[in-house]
Amino acid sequence: MDATALRDPGFLFMLGIYGKRPSRQTVALLRDTGACGVLLLARNIESPAQLRSLTEGLVDRLGRPLLFAIDHEGGWVLRFQAGLTAFPGNAALGRARDPKLAYATGRQMALELAPLGIGMNLAPVLDVGTGRYNPGIGIRSFGDNPALVGRLGSAFLRGLQDHGVAACAKHFPGKGAATVDAHVSLPTIRLPRAEFMRTHLAPFSAAVRSGVAAIMTSHVRCPALDNKPVTFSRRIIHDLIRRKLGFQGAIISDDLCMGAITTRGPIPLAAWNAFQAGHDIIIIAHEPSAQRESVELLRARHDGGALPAAGRIERLLSFPRSRRWADPKAGVCLAREIARQAVAVARRGALSLPLKADGAGTLVLFPDFAQVRDRFTFEGGPRGPEARLLLALRSYPGAHWRRTPILTSQIHGLRPAISAARRVVCFCFEAMRFPGQKAVLALINQAAATRSVVCLIRSSFDLGLLDRRVTVVDAYGYRDCQLEAALHLIFKEECP
Repeated sequence: MDATALRDPGFLFMLGIYGKRPSRQTVALLRDTGACGVLLLARNIESPAQLRSLTEGLVDRLGRPLLFAIDHEGGWVLRFQAGLTAFPGNAALGRARDPKLAYATGRQMALELAPLGIGMNLAPVLDVGTGRYNPGIGIRSFGDNPALVGRLGSAFLRGLQDHGVAACAKHFPGKGAATVDAHVSLPTIRLPRAEFMRTHLAPFSAAVRSGVAAIMTSHVRCPALDNKPVTFSRRIIHDLIRRKLGFQGAIISDDLCMGAITTRGPIPLAAWNAFQAGHDIIIIAHEPSAQRESVELLRARHDGGALPAAGRIERLLSFPRSRRWADPKAGVCLAREIARQAVAVARRGALSLPLKADGAGTLVLFPDFAQVRDRFTFEGGPRGPEARLLLALRSYPGAHWRRTPILTSQIHGLRPAISAARRVVCFCFEAMRFPGQKAVLALINQAAATRSVVCLIRSSFDLGLLDRRVTVVDAYGYRDCQLEAALHLIFKEECP
């Protein structure tokens, strides 16, 4: 890198871009700001080949390396509709409890991402779950055992980094105990310092010992650690991460466009405060005007001295890349194995499993994913999962299906169908969060508790909304391989 660029505060930014091609606007933004990297989102991705063309095109037109990063966690957080393995995610790996599967997942992800020009995966999530509902984490967590989270997270990140993609452990200092989603507002976690250190920091300590390349901080406030939000806390960024944990890699902010930040003040000021706290890379995923203004504010306020972060960013840019290519069949087999080991009967109700395979009189209820198509990525698009469900139902003659609402609670038309069914199989997409799904569970409780199987595909906490007579299966996610594993358990034979 040019020595001048390494003294420019603009180099500390990772920016989200718009479009799927290296447009003049995008090239101008990256050239003017001097940003070190690009955060790739679903809006940038059409196919693996297209994405590779985008990353190579931007590097060619700028004439300098760029750090391309992506949230490729598996499970809930997925940016590709097709072309890469859709892994079940952390909750499923946590159920499997096998570090070898976690390592293999990281390995496969790296072998699929690196050829596309992607140098960093913003994973693994190391937040430790608790017994309280957490709308921002949920099935993104490996579980509630900090030692297990540390083992699986460390194996996952080694799988990534041994095969050419830098890992980023998140969300420091752990927001598993949050009850507010930081995308909406700033969570406050009121835990004693000793509990934070013992439980929530433990997986990050394990990640540091395993050589993780980067750590991402969280937009939360933890009064036991500092009254300032973590994003703006030098006491946490410098004293805790650098000094206590001894971490020498890159410290990255979460996206400053999230509600936890934007509801408290302007993004450029947040960027300055994050810089002052000690972040090496500052992410701004949206709003080109805010991106430019943030860079200009740092340029105006910085004293022109050396930027220690520049060396850490250079190390990420020169992270050794693997020349191996992924075997897509290996990815599919691995995803199916994880899904099979994870799916389980969460509660034995009135109906015994497996159900009779003839399907006669069976009503299958499935979420209308088109209602949340702008918020989540589904394999094959929002109608992809239901298309594969219909294909599977061909094996169960006599079964029929209906869509259920997610965002709206208008379910009057479902009552006659549920009442007339001999048995009901309902796939539930987080009733704790979405009113349509909650209304469907309430209807099942009222009209068909002894005739129903509910399969939880996004939140295990939905179990608490169901009558104890309802048989409940937990798939720990809604990827195709998990729906397949759940159907196998419900209709064919019970998994061990």
